[in-house]
Amino acid sequence: FFFDPFLSSEMAGDVPHLTYVNAAQSQAIDDELMGERGFSIDCLMELAGLSVACAVQKQYTPCKLCIVCGPGNNGGDGLVAARHLCHFGFTVTIVYPKA
Repeated sequence: FFFDPFLSSEMAGDVPHLTYVNAAQSQAIDDELMGERGFSIDCLMELAGLSVACAVQKQYTPCKLCIVCGPGNNGGDGLVAARHLCHFGFTVTIVYPKA
C-alpha cells in the first residue's frame, strides 16, 4: 500500500479499493507463504520492495526521494525498494536511524 497525502483529487479517483489486514492476519499470511507455499523471507522481501518501487514509479517521474528504513523486515523491504527505484532512475537517499 502506498499512501500519498498530496495525491490530487483527480488522481484519487484512479486508486482502487484498498483492503487492510491486521498484524495477526499479516503474520498468518507470512506463515502460510513461508510454510506450505515454500517462499523464503528473502523472496518475500524482494517481492514487497519491488511492489513498492513499481507503485512509486507508476505515480511519479524520476525525482529525488528519501526512504527511511528501520530495523527488521519492513526496513529490509525499504532497502529493496530503494535499490529498484535507483534502477528506475530515481535519486534515492536512504536514512537508516540507529535502533
